[in-house]
Amino acid sequence: MRLEDLEAYRPPKEILLNNSEQELVIACAAGEKLAQKRVYELFSGKMLNICRRYAKDQEHARDLMHDGFIKVFLNIGKFKGQASLQTWITRIMINNSISAIRKEVRKGIKVNLEDVQIPEPDPQFFEMEESEEMSAREVFEKINELPLGYRTVFSMYVLDGYSHREIAEELDISEGTSKSQLAKAKRLLVKKLRGEA
Repeated sequence: MRLEDLEAYRPPKEILLNNSEQELVIACAAGEKLAQKRVYELFSGKMLNICRRYAKDQEHARDLMHDGFIKVFLNIGKFKGQASLQTWITRIMINNSISAIRKEVRKGIKVNLEDVQIPEPDPQFFEMEESEEMSAREVFEKINELPLGYRTVFSMYVLDGYSHREIAEELDISEGTSKSQLAKAKRLLVKKLRGEA
């Protein structure tokens, strides 16, 4: 055995296990593949779930997530630590997913509803009977059954905290269309949750 072969037997760098976010960021920015792998391992599960809210299926969600991680590693040197690394990566995943939807919209999947104002439904409309308890996974599956436009606006507004103005700007639609899509998404989701659709 040669001395240089001993390098292969060194344990993985400790930075991968007991490191701070900032140490991981510095290592990733320096192009250290093991650090990038660690970041991917730490966050890929949650990021896949985030992308799944915007994707048409699991495979599409994986594509969005992988594209998102490419953007993460290309831009990780810009991470300033003003929020957690997870929050920063989440924002990239959401923006990447929205960009993919914009491309779909440009292909003609957009439903153009002109400033339709639909009032928010009564909160009782969404109450489920006690016998109708569902797991979070079941609810998530029903959300994913919504049409693309409904699901996108619903996810952005309800799950990611965007305002209708922000949704309108991101998707290049009117605020009225955003409100309309959300109201219709909620109605359809309730029907799906009740087994009526």
